[in-house]
Amino acid sequence: MSEYDVVGYLAELDAKLLAFFKDQAEGLDIPPALLYRIEGFIEAGLAAKLISPQEIRGRLCELAERYAHEEVAALYHGDERFILHMHMPEAPVYPSSKS
Repeated sequence: MSEYDVVGYLAELDAKLLAFFKDQAEGLDIPPALLYRIEGFIEAGLAAKLISPQEIRGRLCELAERYAHEEVAALYHGDERFILHMHMPEAPVYPSSKS
């Protein structure tokens, strides 16, 4: 594996993670398929040894601290898994006027 492979992977990973955290901070809906693709990309990088568990943990925690609420950032610090935590505000639910 060349140095370019590692650099290219890390650049693409950083772009994907940044977009995920920014979109979530802006309240945009993140489709589950996108979430799972990013998590799969992380797992592939770990399996191919393009990134270490410590490096991905650091990236996730740093982005969560920058873009998410404190409780979401705490999830990344306390979770040993490499998953992306969704934190979307609950949609308002109004009772039906027909009962």
